[in-house]
Amino acid sequence: MAGRNEPMIIQGNPSTEINVLLLGQTGVGKSTFINGLANYFCNDTLDEAVNDQIQAVIPSLFCYTDDDTFEEKYIKIGQINESENTTVFGQSCTKQCQSFIFPIGNRNLRIIDAPGIGDTRGLEQDTKNFHEILTFISQYEHLNAICILLKPNEERLSILFRFCINELLRHLHISACDNIIFIFTNSRSTFFKPGSTSINLKELLKQHKEQYDVDVPFTKENTFLLDNEPFRYLALRRNDIQLNNEQTLSYQKSWDHTVKEYSNLISHIVTRPLHAVSNTLSLNEAEQLIRKLTRPIAETTRLIQQDIQLAQQHKENVLKNPRIASQGIPQNQVSIHQLDHPRTVCTNEKCCRSIYVNNQTKIEYISKCHEECYLKGVVQETIKDPRMRECEIMHYRTGMCQKCGCSWKEHQHITYEYETKLIHLNESSSLNDIDQRLRDLRFEKDQIENVYKKLAKFLHANSILPLNDDILEYLKHFIREEQMKKNSGGQNNDIINNLEQMMKNYEEEINLFKETIKNDKDPSNRKDVLKPDEIFPLVGTLYRLPINGSQIREQVNGLKLNQENLSAKREIFVQLPAKANSSKVMLQFKNIISSS
Repeated sequence: MAGRNEPMIIQGNPSTEINVLLLGQTGVGKSTFINGLANYFCNDTLDEAVNDQIQAVIPSLFCYTDDDTFEEKYIKIGQINESENTTVFGQSCTKQCQSFIFPIGNRNLRIIDAPGIGDTRGLEQDTKNFHEILTFISQYEHLNAICILLKPNEERLSILFRFCINELLRHLHISACDNIIFIFTNSRSTFFKPGSTSINLKELLKQHKEQYDVDVPFTKENTFLLDNEPFRYLALRRNDIQLNNEQTLSYQKSWDHTVKEYSNLISHIVTRPLHAVSNTLSLNEAEQLIRKLTRPIAETTRLIQQDIQLAQQHKENVLKNPRIASQGIPQNQVSIHQLDHPRTVCTNEKCCRSIYVNNQTKIEYISKCHEECYLKGVVQETIKDPRMRECEIMHYRTGMCQKCGCSWKEHQHITYEYETKLIHLNESSSLNDIDQRLRDLRFEKDQIENVYKKLAKFLHANSILPLNDDILEYLKHFIREEQMKKNSGGQNNDIINNLEQMMKNYEEEINLFKETIKNDKDPSNRKDVLKPDEIFPLVGTLYRLPINGSQIREQVNGLKLNQENLSAKREIFVQLPAKANSSKVMLQFKNIISSS
């Protein structure tokens, strides 16, 4: 596999898909880019489109002011869905990534619409939006183009540039700069020229090259000027609003120019080298893998503590009565049960109960507050994820669960159940066998703890999102569960003490590391921080642990599959009328793509 400094080359034609990512500030016209294209596919001229049904792939709302009366009227097109937040300020603001697939002959053009950068809620929301983008695109094998949409007279580009250039190239491979395309929207206002934005953009790209030694091209070849205002014109006409002849001619000019520019754009896109995404050892993928490991690591850590206690108790019993050795060493056998649907459960003590099963005290969650919870954006298996407050079972004002009455902070979004049952290893076990088992368990415990600390340091040093130490929340959660078992008569003091000691050791080491990187201005000096291409081999050592490796891998693979299933629900296959198959734009696209 290629490392970050070795771009992975995709040989041949790995798929029939052309994947295009749209990035840009909120309100720049990413959604209108898609809506406009859908209408160009269906009609050859603006006049034809006026007399046809408008194609509103993505819902939109904008304000129109009457020239004579100055009366404002809001024009709504399409049906609002949970991925869009259509505001009264005129933009259809995408809340989360969605992909739209247009069939072009025997290939698919997939356009990925992303949340806007420069969100009115501030930098923290921008950071969350960008993390959402990186997570979403990781499911695809490659990107053909990364289109950065700009308005031609944009004075402030610093925030957009930080995410769309600096962070993008930091999380993908540096070779992604070959796939960056600049698209200027609303370019009719500057007579189809880049406008003053180009001056600012050139300066930022120059600074980027001086600081990172990375040359992001900004040339005529990778720059395109569109004006999708004809989509608004169609929406106005659909609402029986008439415009004068001069205005109509202006929209016709925009239509004709933009249709040609879309063909130029797709001609350029098909010449771009395919940028590997999901198979490249990127910083983004490494982050996602580490986040998926949190619950599996926590579950396994507690499991080992329980197995150590079982083996020690068995050894004490064998010393008292050697005949017991023939029963074998009692240990826990793990089974992972994937749920049919993601579920929200309450972890508050009042919503749990101690039960006695197979000679073991266990904790059962009795409050399954939301059986089928497809809450968007929530991190699976994370405790105290603030997005849990948005679950429909939570009261929108108080954040209290309307089923069990507990706070959203007490709830967890889960996709699988982790169950254990008591078995006995070997029909007969000597004291030496028991001692060897204890050594093996302690070795795996140390291995898992050391690996996770390295992974956590990597996240703290590289993540674009502020981090909560999820592992600490899990350890606190499991300590509470063990206390409940103890209160019900369980003999588990050693388990509680060891979990508390592990939590203390982890906090001390990670807090010291966080102070170090806080005072370290140069990331290259962090010798003890892993590189992205070291993450996957290190995680592989966990998967190969003889006792617990397979169940760690099974949990992670289940989480990956669940993420893929959720992402699939956010992909829309655009159904265009039959006549679109023979329109001028469609035939041009087919010819360009088939020749590539």
